[in-house]
Amino acid sequence: MDYFTRQMKERKHLYGIWFYWFNWYRVRRADWQTRLWLEELREWKREIKKWEKPSEHLDRAEVIAKNVDAVETGMLWIRRELDETRQEARKRDWHVRFPRPQVTMNGWIRRIIRRYRSLNRWIDEIRKELPILWKSFVYVIYYAYTTPGAERHLEAHLEGQCYKNESVQAKVKMLANKLLRLWVAKPVTTKTGEAVGTGYAVPLLLADMAKPPYEGRRRVSNAEWEWGVQWEAALNYNVVEERIEKTEPEAGTREQIKLIFEIFDYDYAKLRAYSEFLVPARWWEIPQEELEKMVQGG
Repeated sequence: MDYFTRQMKERKHLYGIWFYWFNWYRVRRADWQTRLWLEELREWKREIKKWEKPSEHLDRAEVIAKNVDAVETGMLWIRRELDETRQEARKRDWHVRFPRPQVTMNGWIRRIIRRYRSLNRWIDEIRKELPILWKSFVYVIYYAYTTPGAERHLEAHLEGQCYKNESVQAKVKMLANKLLRLWVAKPVTTKTGEAVGTGYAVPLLLADMAKPPYEGRRRVSNAEWEWGVQWEAALNYNVVEERIEKTEPEAGTREQIKLIFEIFDYDYAKLRAYSEFLVPARWWEIPQEELEKMVQGG
């Protein structure tokens, strides 16, 4: 394909021929690749079926999970290429003599795209049967203010669990930042229901905190802000019924997990605000608008 790309630039008077063969090989590669993926997915499914105790194969399960993620990413790239070629094939009415029984390039592409149904089905079945690796996380926004003779220290936390998966964790980091800031900005209410504003939580809402990579540090005069994420374990402190967070959660499937929001005032060793929400286990797949409504209404 690199050869055809070079020929299109160097032999412009034969551009149409080289452009056709560039697209032919692009479709041929997609055909081979999707067939190979089907074989690999079937083999991974057969391997998982043989596991009598899935919990004894966590390392291998993590490898298979990453491979499945790579297949899914590759499918997206190939689909984009096929869509581009399909537009040209329709416009130029490209026919093919090989492979049989294909007649037109458009029909060939259509057959490959139909294969995506089987690929997606196998991916779903594998993910349902894999012993899922979970990770506890704490997303932290920290605020410290120091002057001669005075100090202020607040932290806002969002604690929960997600898959031990890089792409999932990247999305969770983004959602944790947005949801925690939204929750912190909610008006504080008294026991009688009277709204008294965000008050002490205002310093936790700096605009810089809302930008990727969703972690960093900023110092202005004697005030210092720090925000970021801790993936390895939740924070160990006693609040709400002397809660001490567990270490890594057990692998496996689950229907729901708990998201915990809190503002902790270290100067007074006091929990200033606390909320918890029971959400579907794969909560990061819920539309962001629904998560925001949940946080604002809870």
